[in-house]
Amino acid sequence: MEVVYAGFWRRAAAVLLDSLILTVFNGLLGTIFTLGGDNMLNIGQIITSFLSIVYYVYFIGNRGQTLGKMIMKIKVIGLETQKPIGYLKAFLRDIIGKILSGLVFGLGYLWSIRDKYKQTWHDKLAKSVVVRV
Repeated sequence: MEVVYAGFWRRAAAVLLDSLILTVFNGLLGTIFTLGGDNMLNIGQIITSFLSIVYYVYFIGNRGQTLGKMIMKIKVIGLETQKPIGYLKAFLRDIIGKILSGLVFGLGYLWSIRDKYKQTWHDKLAKSVVVRV
């Protein structure tokens, strides 16, 4: 079976869907914490940030797909293994790498438009690719 790499717009749509999902979830959770006053609000911000990190690392590391990627029918896999990348590489890719991709006016994200494997900088860092499923 031939591998079809996911393009920029399909990937961008998955990011927007994940952002919407996390915004709604974290907003609901944040509302609960605001009822407890300022101290609870700070704790709520820490918890929602932590849960966002867990969301990406767990789903990408274990399945290769977040909910947004499932909807858009794309998956993150190892460039060489063709399997989910595991938790350490998922953390490196989705938490550290995405910061690097966004640092220079988003050039790391746009890199996928001209790349042979449609890899972003964070994909290159984790030796991953995003494919259509």
